[in-house]
Amino acid sequence: MRTTLIFLAALGLAWHVCKAQQQPIYQCRFEPGWTNPVSGHVWQGRSEQPELAEGLIGRALRLDGYSTFVHSKLKRAITAPLTVSAWVALETYPTHPAGCFSLVSDSDPYITAGITNFGQPYIRTSGGRVVADVMVPKFRWQHLALIVDADSAKLVWNGQIVAATANGRAAAYTHIYLGRDAAAGFVHIFPTMHINGLLDEVTIWEGAKQPTELPKWISMEKTGLDADLCIPAGRFAHDHTRPQYHLLPLANWTNETHGLLYYNERYHIFNQKNGANVFLGNINWGHFSSPDLIHWTEHRPVLSPGPGYDQMGIWSGHVVPDEEGSPVIFYTGSDGTVFSICRASPQDSSLLSWGKSKANPLIKGNPPQYHRADLRDPYVWKEDSAWYMVVGYGILEDSTEQGALLLYRSQDLTAWEYRGIFFHHKPWPETPGIFWEMPVFWKMGDKYILLVNPVPYQKKPARAIYWVGEFKQERFVPDHEQPRHLEIINRLLSPSVAYDEEGRTTAIAIIPDLIPAEMQYQRGWTHLYSIPRLWELKDSVLLQSPHPALKKLRGTPLQRSKLHLQEGDTLAIAKGQQLELLLKLDISRTSSFNLVVGKNAHNGEATSLHFDLEAAALLIDHNKSSLNPLFEKRKETGIFHHRPQEPLLLHIFVDGSVLEGFVNNKEAFTTRFFTTDPVSDEIELVIQKGSLQVLDMTVWPITPAKVSCGF
Repeated sequence: MRTTLIFLAALGLAWHVCKAQQQPIYQCRFEPGWTNPVSGHVWQGRSEQPELAEGLIGRALRLDGYSTFVHSKLKRAITAPLTVSAWVALETYPTHPAGCFSLVSDSDPYITAGITNFGQPYIRTSGGRVVADVMVPKFRWQHLALIVDADSAKLVWNGQIVAATANGRAAAYTHIYLGRDAAAGFVHIFPTMHINGLLDEVTIWEGAKQPTELPKWISMEKTGLDADLCIPAGRFAHDHTRPQYHLLPLANWTNETHGLLYYNERYHIFNQKNGANVFLGNINWGHFSSPDLIHWTEHRPVLSPGPGYDQMGIWSGHVVPDEEGSPVIFYTGSDGTVFSICRASPQDSSLLSWGKSKANPLIKGNPPQYHRADLRDPYVWKEDSAWYMVVGYGILEDSTEQGALLLYRSQDLTAWEYRGIFFHHKPWPETPGIFWEMPVFWKMGDKYILLVNPVPYQKKPARAIYWVGEFKQERFVPDHEQPRHLEIINRLLSPSVAYDEEGRTTAIAIIPDLIPAEMQYQRGWTHLYSIPRLWELKDSVLLQSPHPALKKLRGTPLQRSKLHLQEGDTLAIAKGQQLELLLKLDISRTSSFNLVVGKNAHNGEATSLHFDLEAAALLIDHNKSSLNPLFEKRKETGIFHHRPQEPLLLHIFVDGSVLEGFVNNKEAFTTRFFTTDPVSDEIELVIQKGSLQVLDMTVWPITPAKVSCGF
């Protein structure tokens, strides 16, 4: 009897010891209030408060890919053997290999479980990195565990060992990083070793558990479940500079649009996207769709870099319907040395899923007779029975560098033959043009518009320019020698052009921020796209006007007419961050006037659009646009065309930090202004010289048309 009691007591003690061993020594479930300093959790990032989103159980931590992470001091130092695990769901692969979690000791050694920029899990220790030969899918919950014993470390992905390394230095780990690698990496000021996604249920156990044991502690049936990776609503809720009816990604970096098309009763447009940071890098092809060119949904990227010919980015290109009417993507890929032209095809009718061609790269590198290695941005069209492609390039001729386009021809959109230089042009004073990007070759009537974007050169910025002419014997023949500017003020680039539902030529282009990196970091989003515009060709001049689809966003108008203003008069027009303004002015007795936007009488912020009617010049003065010391004080100038004896029609769209304007529905201009106060939103008209009559004035408040999340 006594022996039996001793045995039962011993069994009970063993059960209690086993139960205690099963309890984690550290666990983080990201419920509200978890960032209590008493518990050692320290939140770091551009946002003051951590973002929480739907997790597997309760809430999960939402990370932005570059600024956000948690640094936690453990209640006591822990040594191997130990096991760390977490649930991870990625929106994007990181810009550089990034940690999901890292254990760190006070004496330097650390150990990290992370994801490479191609989606491969890895272990990093102070002695090096081992990468697994598997790829973690995005937008789905995955389980990651690190099993550390005295002399080795194993990385376990969804219950399977995928990598292992020696763990040669014993360490007492005192801290844990969540959402970043213990090692630091930067591009300029931007951290690069953080993840963009969700983190849930981070746990540390004592003891090196076997992979087969993990399902006992982890509900592995959660593996592969869809994760809600939409950007939390509060991230930009207090950013009055963020546009509300212009197209832009839900967060982070974007660059040029490409591939605007109307297909299966829906508009689609693609874009250069770095969802993991706010600088130019890790470029994917993002994707938006819309029923009306106004209300857009951002979907998952359709193409991402992979090891090999496009590992340095899925760069710009074009989308064109093939013989059966199915869209085909042509893009630029680079392995870091060789630039190539590649293609991809849709795998569903909604264009949400695409596959790269097995024939990639279709065109590998530059023609051998030219020395320049970089070529990019294919544009494809069909002429008679042949397909043609132009690619942006630069050549050296007569000892002069000049912008050029390479021409290729194909019968099947796969095999391409080089046909020579399609068009080139020597630099001229206003547009150096030693390399051309993002070409457009668009037919209107019996003429072609050839548009290119010369890259910055000798401190002159990129600028969209165009010629009108003909396609003859596989060459472009312009009607005029010198190119024309797409915009009065140089703030809009690289339009993507297509027919809308009614067959009208429609364009959407990028509007860069042109702000310092520090402002990009603070705001968490970089660049946006223009409102849709209609293009018309008249007398070899490209005319632009706002697309009528925008009218559906108009609120109740405020209308006034026949207002007589004298020199020195000021007319208060409206207040608001999202407005549309239509002014019809009699300027026959006026020499100059200012249209002031973003004005705040209390703090002095204001952006002045100065119309010099004698010189037919527009000057935009940014010297008082923003109290932010990082915002550059500058002036932008351009020439517009108008007959003084005719009324002047100004059509203005204001949306947060962007202004788009149209003069007589012919010429356009764009600018940006980043006020520091949301009440810096007054618009007024100031007469400088002469008298002016406002024949008609209409102001509409614009209803927001925020981009929806289709992740």
